[in-house]
Amino acid sequence: MLIELLTKKYPGMRLWLTQRISAVVMVVYLFLMLLVLVIRQPANYEEWLGLMSPWWWRVLTLVFFVSLFVHAWLGVRDVFKDYVFNLRLRAFLQIVVDMLLIGYLCWVSIILWKL
Repeated sequence: MLIELLTKKYPGMRLWLTQRISAVVMVVYLFLMLLVLVIRQPANYEEWLGLMSPWWWRVLTLVFFVSLFVHAWLGVRDVFKDYVFNLRLRAFLQIVVDMLLIGYLCWVSIILWKL
């Protein structure tokens, strides 16, 4: 049943499912982050650096931000489809949002991996 819903017969289902999965990934990460903050309670820069320094935590953080940007991209896309009726303006605004999200993802990667 689920496989049939993900076919070309229902084109919006994959995007809907992608947005829901990205939301679940973000909730799980935020729960883990909250748990770590309650347990470790970093008070200064060195403790925060120690919290974010393991490679696996940086990977999880990057997965969180990728999920956040995918979620935001899909949400903004739907808002533009609903409220911006001029196709050229909608396309321009979507390109601006796409470029900003890609730039933010690059910025997060630079911060996390100290490039």
